[in-house]
Amino acid sequence: MKKPEIILVVITLIALFMKYLLIPWGSSITSVTMILLSLFYFPFGFAFLNKIPLRKIFKKDAYKGITTMRMIGSIGIGMSLSAIYIGILFKLNSWPGANHDLIVGLATLVIILVIALFRKAKLKEANYFFMFSRIVILSILGIIFLISPNLPIERIRYGNHPAYIKALENYLNHPDNPELKEKEHTEYLRATLSKEDFDMYLKYENETNQK
Repeated sequence: MKKPEIILVVITLIALFMKYLLIPWGSSITSVTMILLSLFYFPFGFAFLNKIPLRKIFKKDAYKGITTMRMIGSIGIGMSLSAIYIGILFKLNSWPGANHDLIVGLATLVIILVIALFRKAKLKEANYFFMFSRIVILSILGIIFLISPNLPIERIRYGNHPAYIKALENYLNHPDNPELKEKEHTEYLRATLSKEDFDMYLKYENETNQK
């Protein structure tokens, strides 16, 4: 891995730990770092996967020895890996569309790998190993998240609050239903606020609705 990539991966792992423990900013930091990691692969995959520094991406000399097919393959691989990163991020945050992104990313990778095998790509070359090591790692992660149940983190974080898990699941299945959204919000506050603060919230809501 390159240093920026390593730094972002480490920060992401720390942020995920914060997210599990309900530490403030954990979710936000996770989202930002994973989006930045996805940018390494798309739109900058053609440069990153071929070890071309960003400061040289507009210099013709930087592309010596890189064939057109390899450049096209790098772009395709970059888009696929980026889609997997976004799919994992969506799955972690229980956003709709996570499985779709994961399926698109994984399916595209399979097609590219089949083409690469037919063309007998020299996997022992440093640049090819650089690409395929990331393909293997992210493909495994993508498959794990694809087959994992929805709300993976919420089921761990809010295991003692099954009412919230149920309310969130119902809302995600019917995101256009305002009643389910309100129910999800109420159960979230019940799970995260102290009893005194939650009672104060209910009191305030009742008073507001009566006006």
